[in-house]
Amino acid sequence: MTSGRVKVRRAIASVPFLLIAAWCFHTMDIEKLVVNQQPFVDSGVIKWNYGEISILDHFHGVDILDQVWRGTTATFSPSTLGYDTVGSWQMFSFLIDLGPVYAMWLLESCRPTSAHTPAYFPTLFGLAGQFLGLGPVAPIFYFLCFTFGSTASDLVRSSVGDRTVRHENSLILLMVVLLFHTSEVLAMFLAPDPTTRHFWTWAWQLAPFWIGVSNLLLSKVFGRLFLYPKAAPSRSPKLLVSVLGLISTGVWAYTLLYSPHPISTLFVPVAEVQSEFVAHTRKALQADELAVLGSSLLWLAYSFFDLHIAGILGSDWMYHVALLPVITAFAGPGAAFVFGWYRRERALSSDVNRK
Repeated sequence: MTSGRVKVRRAIASVPFLLIAAWCFHTMDIEKLVVNQQPFVDSGVIKWNYGEISILDHFHGVDILDQVWRGTTATFSPSTLGYDTVGSWQMFSFLIDLGPVYAMWLLESCRPTSAHTPAYFPTLFGLAGQFLGLGPVAPIFYFLCFTFGSTASDLVRSSVGDRTVRHENSLILLMVVLLFHTSEVLAMFLAPDPTTRHFWTWAWQLAPFWIGVSNLLLSKVFGRLFLYPKAAPSRSPKLLVSVLGLISTGVWAYTLLYSPHPISTLFVPVAEVQSEFVAHTRKALQADELAVLGSSLLWLAYSFFDLHIAGILGSDWMYHVALLPVITAFAGPGAAFVFGWYRRERALSSDVNRK
């Protein structure tokens, strides 16, 4: 059990996560996003230079969700409908990389020591991100997990089975993420018809909820129907990590090779304040991505250092941290995140001496 004094020290050390959240919240300026999307909401039509579509009504059948996300679908429209080419390239890469993030969050919730900690509730934080932007939410999630979760020193005193994830069937989680997230993102950006893209933009808004609920229910059902041995391949996260990492790498490579815009233009928001709808939306979503994936990689860096302090990793913890930006440059941040998470899990599963 982590003492109160240790939690305070870890909270102080984790302040950078809160700074990332504050920066993202300020940069996104959600109030301005709402103001800019209001004309589309009032007219019920999304218009751009060479087309228009009607905003769908009553998509989810829950009035508050339909009212909130009517405007959100308008905010997504420059990227999903392609009338902002910078935003389209950036958001396609970003949303594909959210698949690994959602999957790793759910795996972390399956770690026995995550019970009764913030890490146990990834679906709630993921859903909050759909309302507030995941950029401000993800760093707070990592702050809470690092502050109130078990330290690596606590984990090393546990058995290997208690300190590693216990997912009944990682293949189920992979299928759920591909069905409710990745396939919907592909349809949002690659469907030939703008109305179809708009439909899947609506559908994707509840992706974290459906991923979490479906993973829970299907894992319970299949876990009772089939008694998987502890060494069953389906329990290992290796296939999940490999498939999602390869998808992210493929999209990143495609972006590097074929985007007409430099990487800095795609992923780095301009410093100047933007007021026009497309320009501010682009800046807000770029900040959203930097905060989500930046805080994810920072959490891994903290975790590797934590493993070093606990004696699980030696001085090579710095090598693991140094690999993250290298992999990000060549394979993308989503691939770097799943690679780093898997290396961390392998370290936790090693047979170390308990203190």
